[in-house]
Amino acid sequence: MFARATDTALEKSRSVPHSPSITAPQRGLLDRREELAVLVRLGERLSDGVSSLVCIEGAGGMGKTSLLNAWIAGARDRGLRVARASGSSEPQGRHPWFVARQLFDSLLAALSPTDRRALQESAAAQVLFTLFGAEGRTGGDGAEMLCEMIAHDLYELIVRACETGPLALVLDDLSWADKASLRWMRYLASRMDGLPLMLVTTRRCGDGHDIAPVMDELAIQPGAVTLELSPLSSDSVRRLVQDRLGAHADEQFCAACHEACAGNPLLLNELLRILRKKAVQPSAAQAGRVAELNECVVEKTIAVRLARQSKAVMAMSRALAVLGDGTQLSVVAALAGLAPFQAHEAVREMRCMGVLAEEEHPCFTQPLVRSAIFRTMGPGQLAAEHTRAARLLSGQGASSEKIARHLMLTQPTGDEWRIAVLRDAARTAANRGAVTDSACYLRQALMEDPAPQAKVCLLKELATIELLENPAASAYHFQQELLLRQDGSGRAAAVGGLAAALSNAGRSQEAVMVLRQALAELGASPEDGERRMRLEAQLVMAAWQDVRSVAMGTELVEARSDRPLHGDTPGERAWLALRALHAQSGHDTAEHARALVGRALRHGMELEGAMGWFYPPLLHVLVAADDPETAAGWIQRMADHAARRGSGPLSALASFGMAIVAWHSGHVQEGLSHARALLDVVAKASPERPSHPPLAAVANLLLDLGAVDMAHDMLRTYATGCPSDSWGRAAYLLAHGRLRLEHGDPNAAVAALLECGRYQEASPLIGPMAIRWRSYAALAYSAAGDRASAIGMANRDLELSRRWGTHKAIGISLRTLGTVTGGQRGLELLSDAVDALEQSPARVELAYTLNEFGAACQRLARQDTARSSLQRALALAEECSASCLADRVRGTLRLVGGRLRKAGASGARLLTPSEHRVAELAAQGQTNREISEALFVTRRTVEVHLTSAYRKLEISGRSELAFVLAQLATPGRRGGQLPVH
Repeated sequence: MFARATDTALEKSRSVPHSPSITAPQRGLLDRREELAVLVRLGERLSDGVSSLVCIEGAGGMGKTSLLNAWIAGARDRGLRVARASGSSEPQGRHPWFVARQLFDSLLAALSPTDRRALQESAAAQVLFTLFGAEGRTGGDGAEMLCEMIAHDLYELIVRACETGPLALVLDDLSWADKASLRWMRYLASRMDGLPLMLVTTRRCGDGHDIAPVMDELAIQPGAVTLELSPLSSDSVRRLVQDRLGAHADEQFCAACHEACAGNPLLLNELLRILRKKAVQPSAAQAGRVAELNECVVEKTIAVRLARQSKAVMAMSRALAVLGDGTQLSVVAALAGLAPFQAHEAVREMRCMGVLAEEEHPCFTQPLVRSAIFRTMGPGQLAAEHTRAARLLSGQGASSEKIARHLMLTQPTGDEWRIAVLRDAARTAANRGAVTDSACYLRQALMEDPAPQAKVCLLKELATIELLENPAASAYHFQQELLLRQDGSGRAAAVGGLAAALSNAGRSQEAVMVLRQALAELGASPEDGERRMRLEAQLVMAAWQDVRSVAMGTELVEARSDRPLHGDTPGERAWLALRALHAQSGHDTAEHARALVGRALRHGMELEGAMGWFYPPLLHVLVAADDPETAAGWIQRMADHAARRGSGPLSALASFGMAIVAWHSGHVQEGLSHARALLDVVAKASPERPSHPPLAAVANLLLDLGAVDMAHDMLRTYATGCPSDSWGRAAYLLAHGRLRLEHGDPNAAVAALLECGRYQEASPLIGPMAIRWRSYAALAYSAAGDRASAIGMANRDLELSRRWGTHKAIGISLRTLGTVTGGQRGLELLSDAVDALEQSPARVELAYTLNEFGAACQRLARQDTARSSLQRALALAEECSASCLADRVRGTLRLVGGRLRKAGASGARLLTPSEHRVAELAAQGQTNREISEALFVTRRTVEVHLTSAYRKLEISGRSELAFVLAQLATPGRRGGQLPVH
């Protein structure tokens, strides 16, 4: 009967949401009309002898108590007797029968004087008064027996009270009720059928960890009705905002209020109170202030609630705030100074409050809880707690980084133990690639005022870590190291680091001055001989980056050209690198440059410290020397090192190198993938690192691919002006000139390209084969109608290419000369260009040249030769995935009546080596993260390679990779494809 009647009442209340029994004050309860109607309807059924049990649930501040207040006010107006009690977090609230006694006292107050006197004089009441006092003094089996007696007598009193009329028992905040009272309420709920009795409880969702089973049993009694309060709707929030702040409140402002408080009525009311107090106008322009002030509301609310708790809860809260979420309970308890049982009780109370999540290890429900706790602690107290935490963790064998994070938040003391921990943490962080963290630990160690010898070591480690990421700071710390250094070896190393940092920071002239002064101070010992060789090599590199000192650097290289070098020492390897760079700037052959690079790299790349800046340029020498395969291997090592060390600038250099290698090897899409990765790295570069060189390089790569619009948009979006360094300015001007030529403005193109040439010729670090401005200038002159200048420029370009001696360089120069010459002689030069490029790995350049040769044949009415050449150009373009070039070739083929191949019939499915490696690992079931760790590349690079592979293989995702790769591995599917290594 009880279940059936309750269900009927609930159904009726929902079908009549605007019950006439709801009083005027109750109508102000937003979004709670349906729940209120249920309570009203169930209360009205009491006169028919239908009992009911209602459990109201909701998150903290969701309006459970407000709903109760509204219903009780209306119920009492209708003559319903209501007895009410509340759980308490205070110590007395944990005493047995605390809530039951409250209910009993409230019940007596709700009765008429006559009924009250009759109930007090009943035998059950007299026995109950005696038992309440005896219960607290009895333990063991006696206490259990007393509990049963109290429960029975209380039930008898409730039955007698119901005989005088309907009754409602209300328990607010069930989570804080004592266990004895909860067990009695469960006892009552199972025996209330047929009584005109309504039992109403509220509880916070997820609260009461150790008493949850008792509360759950109460909520699942047969026929129990659960009312779960949801957050306020956006419409209700808007109405409340307009009611408090004015009807003119803007919709955007109201939406910001709804988002900030997440529909929580308590937080919303407090937020609106503060907004009104601060006279914030509810306009769209002020919507941003809502989130700002809401943080203060939440923090204040949490702080107030915590301040009311026991000392154990406060100690536990502060300890967890200091140690951080997820710390083992035993560690938090130790810092809080609590015994295990005290810690467990504190955790239970914090979960009841809603500030601690139901996790294995203590964890705050939201970050604002931690902020609120910190606001209750002064700076001195907070620093002292972090010091205690560091010592505690050290005693328990925690990692140096975990300890160091606490030391970072304390005042320096000069303790050697602190310095040792911070230094070890810095090494650990550096080894995992967290360069920024490592530098922070070392700076904190320096603030400890270490002994001079220890300070020198710390300065050296910090300056070295900052060398690429923050060269300005690195230079300062190298200077500080030099002031303390007395030993010759250490001073020479510090000078080298200082010079490298100054050059990286764009202060090459200062680097030259520092190096010259250091060289003047060196002696003539054998040890000084190696130091001199290294510093002189750095002097040349610094001089080549400063326009005013370029000649001095070149003279020094030429003066040392007869020195025998085997590459056995860092100084010798640095000089071999300089000679290779000198050779590629137009002073020697590619063959000689390759030999020099081979000796310079014989013992690997020294990418750490001052010698690191010699090696990246060497890899571009290998590319210019028609050896992209060897360069790719070294660049991959650079990328691996950058990934391990977490170096953004080194990653940018590696991506730049990979893009160039891919282009020169005919892997167009792989080049684009690396270009995109390069842009991702550059976007995060520090202000000290110029971003223009890589950006200009990507623009030139896009132009090589024929993606003119993309190159134009990229330079317009990213580049803020022409860079000041020689390499960056030359690359930028080259791209600018090529764009002007593509857009039909040859005169502007000539001007930009000639200026580019001035920077290229002034910098030995920029070889004429790396920045081929003469080829484009010849084409621009030709487009402008200046044929003589065009041929003269093309002949000079061919002269330099023949001196360099690679098939690629010669082929490109011959193509340019043939294009601007025209006629029969031009056709012969283009034919020679094809022959040269056939012997080069530059497959895209060969495709371009075959297209030019075919177009020239078409102009001279040699249709068969034109068709043959263009068909081959199209096959190569598709093989290399050079789609823009392929479209251009198809346009020329139509003019000669050639048969068009189906776009992408063979080449579009070719995977580059990098794409194939990534695809194979993905096919094996590895995640993007696992692939990035295995190949030492970023996850973004893995995503780019997979996306490209899906497109080429014409599949939708990795689930199809294994099958397609297996099919491609069969002879029938691999015919006509380049081998994948």
